[in-house]
Amino acid sequence: MAHSWVRILSAFLLLLCAAEAGHALAEAPRSLKEAMFGKKSDPGQTPTRPTVAHFRSEDGESFVMDETSGHTLVRFDGDDEVWLLTPTQGPKGDIIYKNDVGEPVLKATRWGGMILFSDDRPTGDPVAVSGRAEAFQPGRMSPSLLFQSLVHASRRVSLAVGRNFGFDAPDVTPGTDYLYADAADVTADALIRVSSQNRGKQILAPIQSVQFIEGRPPSATIQNGVLVLKLDISRGYWGGRPSSKRIFNLIVTTFPVGNTARR
Repeated sequence: MAHSWVRILSAFLLLLCAAEAGHALAEAPRSLKEAMFGKKSDPGQTPTRPTVAHFRSEDGESFVMDETSGHTLVRFDGDDEVWLLTPTQGPKGDIIYKNDVGEPVLKATRWGGMILFSDDRPTGDPVAVSGRAEAFQPGRMSPSLLFQSLVHASRRVSLAVGRNFGFDAPDVTPGTDYLYADAADVTADALIRVSSQNRGKQILAPIQSVQFIEGRPPSATIQNGVLVLKLDISRGYWGGRPSSKRIFNLIVTTFPVGNTARR
């Protein structure tokens, strides 16, 4: 009788070990790549990522991506400009994030990977989360600080082009001061970048000043020697104004003088 219980207990232990081995085999990575980077998501499952995080590429390019507002905002390390990216459906379930001139900036693959596109790496560079980051917040602003921002932007551009270059915001709705101040900084960056091109001052010669107005959608146009920036607060503090690249492209394509290959 005792031997029967021993045989029953041994059989039970064998079944238990077999079950544990099967579970471990099912959980074990099926390849070295899976062991290093984790398992792929199930087909049709969208991988999750932090709503705000710091990313770094293999080449050392780094940026913060913030999706806490429901929009995709990116700011590269060492650059004050915040870029609004628009997600579009790509091939094989990928999501392509483009800037406001239609250029791909990021790609989120269906497996959870992220690819960064740049002038130096047009085919893309893999990026990964490298740490935590804070969500973007508009800085403190007031009508008097906005006036100082406009004066500062005007002075920066005037020094770059060697002549007076006025910045004006004739009708600012209360509560939109930060949008106008940020747009002034971004516009100044674009104009200074144009001035650094070959014959850049000649390119800018037809433009005498900058004016910021409210309107929809955000846009940049040149009217009678005035660079007019239309701002839309309904799209947020950073999505409500054109990017520096959009402003740059407008100027160098409107007045294509000299070599503007540096983009």
